[in-house]
Amino acid sequence: MTPSPAALLNALRSAWGWTGVEFAEVIAHSLMGHMLVTDRHGAFHYLDPDVGAVIALGDEAAARAHMALEETQVVWQADALVSAAAARLGPPAMGEVYSLRPQALIAGDYSPDMLIRIDLVDLIYLSGDIARQIRDLPDGAPVRLRSSTEGID
Repeated sequence: MTPSPAALLNALRSAWGWTGVEFAEVIAHSLMGHMLVTDRHGAFHYLDPDVGAVIALGDEAAARAHMALEETQVVWQADALVSAAAARLGPPAMGEVYSLRPQALIAGDYSPDMLIRIDLVDLIYLSGDIARQIRDLPDGAPVRLRSSTEGID
């Protein structure tokens, strides 16, 4: 089932509200759960669940320019990851995307056995929670995962 716009916004506001962004609309999302969103002022932002960041882009022209960058397209399309995930896990169901297991999100481990299929709303909650918990930690700091999201290993 495809998540409703309201469900996506509720998840963004709850899980990523600590960033100060007042989410208003999801413009698009990739098969790896990256999102192009707007805030209540009409500014565009890029949500990257892999690195736990919401990147301010600015107006629509700035967002178009960012999305047209080759490096952005490589990350957005993630052809090798999507192919590996599809081969190992099958196509995502309606409302699902591919992502990394929680421990792989933290470690940056993009190996195919760390890929999962996950509901986009669940990924928003999970990645926002992880990003909030580790945002001030130095690289290499030990991390102990605590999440209320069930069924994700």
